[in-house]
This record gives sequence, structure tokens and C-alpha cells, in this order.
Amino acid sequence: MEKRKVELLSPAGNFDCGISAFTYGADAIYLGLKNFSARADAMNFSSSELEKITSIAHNLKKSVYVAINTVIQNHEIPELIEKLGSAEFAGVDGIILQDFSLVPLIKKYFPKLKMHASTQMAVHNLEGAKILADIGFSRVVLARELSLSEIENITKNCGIETEVFIHGALCYSYSGLCFYSSFERGESANRGKCTYPCRKLYNGTHPYAMKDLALNEYILKLRDIGVASLKIEGRKKTPLYVAATADYYRRILDGRDTKGCLDNIKRIFARPYTTLHINGKNKDVIDRDFSGPRGLFVGKIERIKRNVITFKTLSHIEKHDGLAIEITGIDRPYGFAIDKMWVHEKPSFIAEKGDKVELCVPTDAPDFEIGANVYCTSSQIAKSSYPFKETVLTKNIEKNSLDISFSMNSEKIEVTANNISVLRHDSFQKANNPEKMHDGVVTAFSKLGDYNFTLGNLLYNNDGFFAPISLLNDIRRELCEKLTQKPEYVLPTVEFPVNLVKNHETNFVIKIDDTDYISNFNEKDFEKISEVIVDINADFSKIQTPALISKIRVSIPVVNRNNVMPNLKSKIKRLIDDGFTKFSVSNISGIYLMKEFGINDWICDYYLYTLNDFSSEFLISLGAKRITLSPEDSCENMQTILKNFGDKTDILIYGDVPLFISDNCLGDCKNCKSTDNVIIKNCRHYIFEKVPYCIANKLKDLHPANFRLDFCFKKYTAQDVKNIFHNVVAGQCPRNSISANFEKGFK
Repeated sequence: MEKRKVELLSPAGNFDCGISAFTYGADAIYLGLKNFSARADAMNFSSSELEKITSIAHNLKKSVYVAINTVIQNHEIPELIEKLGSAEFAGVDGIILQDFSLVPLIKKYFPKLKMHASTQMAVHNLEGAKILADIGFSRVVLARELSLSEIENITKNCGIETEVFIHGALCYSYSGLCFYSSFERGESANRGKCTYPCRKLYNGTHPYAMKDLALNEYILKLRDIGVASLKIEGRKKTPLYVAATADYYRRILDGRDTKGCLDNIKRIFARPYTTLHINGKNKDVIDRDFSGPRGLFVGKIERIKRNVITFKTLSHIEKHDGLAIEITGIDRPYGFAIDKMWVHEKPSFIAEKGDKVELCVPTDAPDFEIGANVYCTSSQIAKSSYPFKETVLTKNIEKNSLDISFSMNSEKIEVTANNISVLRHDSFQKANNPEKMHDGVVTAFSKLGDYNFTLGNLLYNNDGFFAPISLLNDIRRELCEKLTQKPEYVLPTVEFPVNLVKNHETNFVIKIDDTDYISNFNEKDFEKISEVIVDINADFSKIQTPALISKIRVSIPVVNRNNVMPNLKSKIKRLIDDGFTKFSVSNISGIYLMKEFGINDWICDYYLYTLNDFSSEFLISLGAKRITLSPEDSCENMQTILKNFGDKTDILIYGDVPLFISDNCLGDCKNCKSTDNVIIKNCRHYIFEKVPYCIANKLKDLHPANFRLDFCFKKYTAQDVKNIFHNVVAGQCPRNSISANFEKGFK
């Protein structure tokens, strides 16, 4: 049975990382530009660097994907258009996107660009991948949380390519559903500015600090079920790391020896590894004791005397290698470089596996303990294992054969290739040696290496005239320049949405996950409420009057894995049969469900991010009656959207907004209980601020279709809900609340 072809995709935080990836076996790289990248603090690529790396890749028959995988505000759209133009001009093989604004822009103005759905879209079920296929995407990067069986089901049935992460850092939350960094510091993960609060110490432990993913030989199963691309995380990593990871997984795919490869990766950068949920729910995914990388475990301290430690090394180490030692009660291991080393009590530059080693540690080092773990975090042997230079690639670049026609008479020389011609007019003399002239032409036009050509057939027609070799070389250079010169790129003129907003009143909407919450509302209260959005898992039997049913909109949760889909679809059908015709969706998969059930009255919740006019217009073009602006957005940007879409827009003004939504287990099932700010439902974790989000007292001149109040996740009483509703409608926030980035803006 012939092995399936699968793409090995490596990260490229800068140009050298891209070269490193190609040198050590990657079939493709993904990279970011200077803005709009989910790794904004990587070096990323300029337009000229993008052109150069793409040219090298294509000459090697490899691919380049550009990640524009952040949410984008209105004022950034002109720059976004320029970036798309740069990507199209460079000829990249795909755009990895999160923001829906790119869909209409690419389809209408940059049709040569293929669309890949970023993992930031949180695509975690078959329905999500199917709707992306309908929209025009060619690939989807699946959520990391999925099992092998879920990946197989999506891959075999969705109609587009799937891409799966196989190695690197993990987020505690579903990617694209995290507001923690944004709400805490105004630096949003959805904008590529995450400050990694999940790595922080909380009460002496790291409850949300994930281990690193390493799927190792599982990639062969992913290949065999038809996954198109295997993705290594790491756009902030070094070229050395990129080389080591690409080499390791290339060897697995090729069936070659991998001995020592994984150890080398650990010597460069590694946290403890996990296979995450590839085999189903895995409880061993959190690195509670330390938040930083460790390296390769090389031994335990056996003796401490002054500033000298002794241990038996489990791996080769050398002078100048970096070591790190774990210290109880300290967040990160203590690191230092080996300066003085003794092996079996003799000075040495090298220690081999099994040697008893004595090392001097810096005089300012903290106190260590007997039995403390020692790790190698920087290694001379790893550095020497992966030499990479651009010249390494030239051996593998396939030259393009070029047929050249050379014609000469007493008045002119004309050289033609691929319908491109170069002319030189002059008065040429007869050649003393016509054969030597022919040989000179062959020599001159064989020097094509700098332009990635090789001489094919040379059609030589000369009436016996002579031209100096310097002139022939000049003609060759001009011909090659013309052949490789791209036509001038003209950025398309983009037509911006201009909608005349209909006159409208601003009403109030409430969202609940418990129908008892509205039991205290009277007729006068309901006069102020245009809709009640109810979680689909609530008890709808208490909503019986036609007047109330007409106000109800059914909310479909943001995460619905394949195993719950049959039950979810049954609930949708039952509710439709009971007269509920209005729905709200929070994930791209929800839009598929609306089409599947023929539901025409549906709106978008805030996880379908709309931070600009193009994304708003696109979602409305798919059938959304209204959109809901993101609670991490600023007042200033919201105002720009309301100018065109105010009558189709909801704004959350009160609610408990999840900072994390996670299917990653905290591990301790016996003590896994909900608290004031950690809500657990069916083993899914929702992490919240201790106080609600509220901007009711800061609304200024905002005039959307609806102001929305959420009473979900946390426990309320019916009286609580009524009191808060009346206070918020009156413009009063609770004494303790947060407004996130509403006034200050966010990065």
C-alpha cells in the first residue's frame, strides 16, 4: 500500500527560520507579516522578505502560507488591504485567517489567494468545517483539543483539507475563545498580543500552564486518515529549534532513524510533553510546578559542597552548555552555563552518559537541594547538529530549462526566450573565427545560475559577425532580468461598505441559561425587552404563552463537539416543532446548523467576531439578522461599526464573560467543583473574573439596535436578575465591575 502524501509545515518567525525549515525537511512554512499576526512579538516578515522566501520556496517546490490570524478594527482595514496585496504579489500559497473581513476582500479583490481557516476560528466539529467549504475555504486548521477519531471524521467528510498541530506550545483555552490577557492587560490574544496569564502562579501552583504537545509517531496515523498538513507550533522560536523539530518529524514520516532527535529538541527548548487528547480525554496535560521550559533531564543532584554540585549525568554535556536546576518554591528553574567541570575528579571539557560530574555553579546561585532535577537547556552538540545556510538549498533547487534563440547580422543582435526579446543595434564586423564566436555565445548564455535557469536548446543564427563577450554577457543579464521581472502590481481599489442605517430605537435584550431567571418579570418589565435569548440546554417547558414564545431566541453554545451534535440537533428540531423559530449562534458551525434546519431568523453572538464593517457585512450576507460586538472591543471602534450597521447590532452592557473556555482537565476529579469564578459543566471549564463586565454607565453616544444583559454561567436568583436589570437599564453598574477595554482601547 502506497503511503499517503502529507505536508510537514514548520513555523518561520523570521527569514532564517524559513531557510532552516526548508533545509531540514519541511514541505511548507507559515509566517506572519509585521502586523495582523497572532504572534505579534515574533520578528515576522517585511514585504521584500516575503517575496524572497516565497521565490526560494517555489523554486524548491515548497509552499508558503501567511498568517493574518487576528481580529481587525475598522481603522486597520486600509493597511490590511496592503498586506493582502503584498501576499498576492509575492505569490504565497494561502492566507491563514481568523477575521471574517478577509473573506469578502479575498474573494472579490484578491482571488488568487487561497483561504485557510485559522485555529483561532475554534473549528472543532464537522459542521464547522463543512460551512467553511461552502464559503470557499480550501483548508481548516482544527482545534487542538480534538481526538484522533474526531479528526478522522472531519477529515473524511468535510470536503476541504485539514491541518493539525503536532508539536509545540498549547493554550489552556480553546484558541480564539480566550479573553484573559485582553481583560487583564488590554493585550488581546485575538490581536496577537497575549501576555500568557495562564502561565502565572496562582496560590503556589500553575493550574492553567499547559505542557507542550508532542505527537511523535501519532503523525503516521494522522497521515493515514488523510490529514493534509502536520503543523509545528513555534513562530517565536529560533532557527535551531525549527531545524530540530522539522528534522525529527521528517525522519518519522520518511521511516528514518530518529535516535537522539527528540533529546536535541529538549536541549533547545522543551516543557514536559503531552499527547493532549489524541486518544480521548487526557488528565495529564497541566505543568503545575513550573511555568517555564526545562530542557533535557540529565540527572539529580547527589552532593553539594560550597558552590560545587555533583551528579551522574544521563546524557552528554560539555563546557559552555546551559543547565537549569529546579528549586522548590521558585517559579522557574535556575539557569547557568557550565564554566568549570570535573569528570571522575579530573578537569574536563566533556562528560559522557554515566559519568560522575562535578560542576561549579555561580557564586550568586540560590540554595539547591539534594535530589533536585538538573536539565540541559543549551547544548553545543545540538547546535552543531543542525548547520543551516541559504547555500545548502541551492543543491535542491530545480533549474528551469530555457530555450534561447540567438540571431545576428551586421546591424543587430536579437536574443529571444519565452517570447521575451533583447535587441542591440550596432555596426558589427566579420568574425575572424566564426566557430569561436559560436562557442562564446554558448559560454555567455550558459551562465544562468544566478537566475535559476539552465540553458536548454540554443538556436544559433549568425551571418559570420563578431561581438565581444562583454556585450553578450550584458545581453544575457538584460534578458534574465526581463524574464524574472514581475509586472508592476496595482493595488485594487476596494469599495467600502456604505449602508444607510434605518431609524431605530435602542431596545434591551437579556440572555439567560435558566428560565427561572425571568419568573419575577412582569408585563411592564417585558415591555422594555425586545428579546430573551435562552441557552438551548435550559428548561423550555416553562415558556408556554405565545406572547413569551415570540420573544424567545434560542442560543446554541459556542463549543459543540461531534459527540453532542446528535443530541443538539434533536433539541433544535424539537424546539422548532414547539414554535421557537429564532436562534443565536456563537461559532461558525452554528451557521451550518441554521442552513441545515432552514432557520432564517438567526443572529451572531460575540464569539463570531465583528470588529469592522467588512466582517459585519459578510456575516449579514450569510443570513444573520444581527451581529453582537465583541466585549473586548473599544467604544471608539464600536462607534465606527454603528455608523453603517447600528440597526443590526447588539452590544453587551452587562454579563459574566468567560476568560477561558477549556476542555483541558485540571486533573483532580474528586475536588473538581465549581467556585465563584470557575464554572464546570460536563468537564468543561469556564474561568471568569470575580466581578461582572458592565459598561451601562459609559455608553455615551452608542445607539445600537439592542443593549444586551447576560445572566449565564454564574448563579443568580430571579430577584437578583430583576434588580440588576432595572439598575443597568437605568445606567447603573454594580459597585464592583470591570469595563475591560471599552474606554482605554486595546492592543
